[in-house]
Amino acid sequence: MRRSIPRSGLAAAAGLAVFALLTGCAAGAPAAGNDTEPVELADGEPGEPEDTDITVAIPFPDITMYSMYVLATDLGYYEEEGLTVEVITADNVTAAVASGSADIGVESTGTVIEAIRGGVEVDLVSGHYCRQNFDFAVQPDIESVEDLEGTSIVLAGTPGDPAEFQRARVLAEEGWDLEGVNVEVVYPGPGSESWTEFFVNDRITLQPFYGDDRPALEEAGAKFPVEALRNWANDVMVAGSGYVQENPNTLVRFLRATLKAVDFMTAPAPGEFPDNVSEVLDIYEANDFDVEALRGSDSPWVLDGHLACQNLYFDTEAWDTTVETQSLEPIEFDTAQLVYLEKAQELLGLDNSGPETLPYP
Repeated sequence: MRRSIPRSGLAAAAGLAVFALLTGCAAGAPAAGNDTEPVELADGEPGEPEDTDITVAIPFPDITMYSMYVLATDLGYYEEEGLTVEVITADNVTAAVASGSADIGVESTGTVIEAIRGGVEVDLVSGHYCRQNFDFAVQPDIESVEDLEGTSIVLAGTPGDPAEFQRARVLAEEGWDLEGVNVEVVYPGPGSESWTEFFVNDRITLQPFYGDDRPALEEAGAKFPVEALRNWANDVMVAGSGYVQENPNTLVRFLRATLKAVDFMTAPAPGEFPDNVSEVLDIYEANDFDVEALRGSDSPWVLDGHLACQNLYFDTEAWDTTVETQSLEPIEFDTAQLVYLEKAQELLGLDNSGPETLPYP
């Protein structure tokens, strides 16, 4: 999980009941997902929204990762669709959506897959970020993977996080295969700031990191042997299965407005320096985000645009890749869940093509 950056304008989701997602309960034959009933959407413009007040749950406030909702509000895209969108934080996004405390949520793809496997009544309605960055720091005296022998490392903040499998896989692909190396994997907590705290105090020798961790790591003399980007689905947008069935026009309109915001954020294209960076940062600042560290950046990744697809891509391949790379039990993807995304894409002249490979870093 990435470090959160406080934003006072975000409401907190209070009183959400904590429930355990049912994972791994379908041994043997693959499950078939939620078997969403096919929805017939009219040609042309969607109808009037069934629900005009939408609550979007995110796991933690972040200056860039969830900014598309802030941008779509401030640029008037939701208003054009007849919608008002409130963003809240929830400790368990899938629980919030399944219980009706939120209408739409942003959750990690692997978590959603395991929730659907366990019978949680949620549908995957679109992608959120279609790529993942895998960046690792090591202590200054570490020259190779063999030098990690007998030390402690971090691959994930909490035990059972499927991202641990993905990170170990990327390390191996980049010449830092941990197989056969005697290391202790420790779990300092979900936020990357806690990993960095362990690192700068010499308690670990290797950690994943994000851009906002890098200054502290550089000050500690860290080396960065692996900085890689993979076309693997990161987070996805989900909605309660009942909500999806009852609000088809709302979902199409919400996704169309959100697509416009992603396009504004990433223009002219992911991997290129964003045309609208100054206006985007002004909007962040007006919404109480601290953007001082981003002002004047010449990095094309300043708005996290390298992780985004302008069409909010998701499909069966993205689902299957998540299952494979996170070592999950196979489960079939119900493609009927994408009908709303595909309709919103069609209205904007987009298709659901997968992410292009980008040079990184």
